[in-house]
Amino acid sequence: MDEHEHIFTRSEANGMLPRLRPLIEDLRDEWTRIRKFGSEIRKIREKIMFDAGHPRGVDYVESVSRLTGLISEIRGMGVVVKDLDKGLCDFPYMKSDRVVYLCWHLGEDSIGYWHDIEAGFAGREPLGDEDL
Repeated sequence: MDEHEHIFTRSEANGMLPRLRPLIEDLRDEWTRIRKFGSEIRKIREKIMFDAGHPRGVDYVESVSRLTGLISEIRGMGVVVKDLDKGLCDFPYMKSDRVVYLCWHLGEDSIGYWHDIEAGFAGREPLGDEDL
């Protein structure tokens, strides 16, 4: 973890969700659009390097630009984007004198889980009352 990252309280992280949710939805939608390029991506990338001559090249570049802009905006909020398909995000959080991540993904109403930085999503554990 970067020493300059914001450390969230559970309340702060939950307070970010109304602003974060539509950004993550847009991010997931843009990622879906990019993946639909499928096998065309290699051809598009090759042509863009030379003359942007692929018929869908502009669409691809615009989608990638929107995707990177959304990721940058979310990172600027101090939130770590983990999985574009799930809309999975982590918030740095201090638990028992160590930094861990509060874990949230689209479809969850609030932040109810945490995990060690190294454990990832598979290591999610419910937050307890002491984490309020």
